[in-house]
Amino acid sequence: MQIVMKFLKKKYGKEIRSFLKTKPDIFKLLITTILSQRTRDENTRKAAKILFSVASKPEEILKLSDKKLQKLIKPSGMYKQKAKNIKKLCKILVEELKGRIPSSREELMKLPGVGNKTADIVLSYGFGLPVIAVDIHVEVCNKRLGLVDEKANYMEIRKSLEKIVPEKDRYLVNLGFVKFGQEICLTRNPKCYACPFFDFCQFKNKFSIKEKYINEVSRNWDKGSEKR
Repeated sequence: MQIVMKFLKKKYGKEIRSFLKTKPDIFKLLITTILSQRTRDENTRKAAKILFSVASKPEEILKLSDKKLQKLIKPSGMYKQKAKNIKKLCKILVEELKGRIPSSREELMKLPGVGNKTADIVLSYGFGLPVIAVDIHVEVCNKRLGLVDEKANYMEIRKSLEKIVPEKDRYLVNLGFVKFGQEICLTRNPKCYACPFFDFCQFKNKFSIKEKYINEVSRNWDKGSEKR
């Protein structure tokens, strides 16, 4: 893990630290994370931008009709269920919590539409707590690298990583692996030939992309030599 963390820090550390210096609007962060469920990052950004241009506070969202809210967040997918949860969540925030966003995992998990990842994202990036949020990139990358068990669930992955990553470096894990997963360790068709962890990655097959590439180059070179 030390090798991995050293790479993430060198490659993405400066960018991540710069991002974390900007204090987020915790309500927007919460809603955006709900919108991100089971959709792609670009769809999340699009839906959030449209929604917040119209309503960016719980009181404002409550004034929207169900159909209007659904239309605004439609790019995120599953928009009917997400709209329903967002409306319920906003009502609880306004009527019961007086606008306060819970800062504990237990309280957050009681809110409609809030699961493990959403709660940990809010705790980590909203409140600055040393919590590792596990999204698809964190899960896929760490299972491929053999840093967590292949069959581990969300909480098992989170606990395993928090055991081996010091609190001071946990800020690197989520955003670092998100970037690494988007650039190199793609969920589909990973760029194994460009991976700095190729030598110890558990994912590589007997005929890996890198080996195929090397073998192909060798064959072409041999053919060229035969003609000469």
